[in-house]
Amino acid sequence: MRFHRNAHESLGSAPGAIGRVRRAASDAIGHVPTLVGSAGRHGAHVAVRLPTTWGNFQWSAESTVTSLQKMPDSELGLLAAASLGLGAGLGIAGAPRLATLASFAGASILGFAMVSRPGFRGHNAARA
Repeated sequence: MRFHRNAHESLGSAPGAIGRVRRAASDAIGHVPTLVGSAGRHGAHVAVRLPTTWGNFQWSAESTVTSLQKMPDSELGLLAAASLGLGAGLGIAGAPRLATLASFAGASILGFAMVSRPGFRGHNAARA
């Protein structure tokens, strides 16, 4: 009998619940124009600042690669090995994948700096 009484009580409260949902939906819809206007203002602010931010990022990346290109191969290789070792250690230890991937980023940047040097022919060409 208890099941029937709870089922009947829930049916009795359904119209009240539907009314609360309708009011909440109406309130949410009423806030949409304000949210859209706010998003538009913030989007315009981001669009104005984006070229400057991108230019600063590009300059920083170029100056970092230029500085790394001036380092000797032995130092670059040691730093790349440390980055790879850190990534392998984090992977074996079960660290989150994002942390492991981020630790390999240093080795990628160092490798790019090595091969993007003017006149780079690789280590095999230097031995010949």
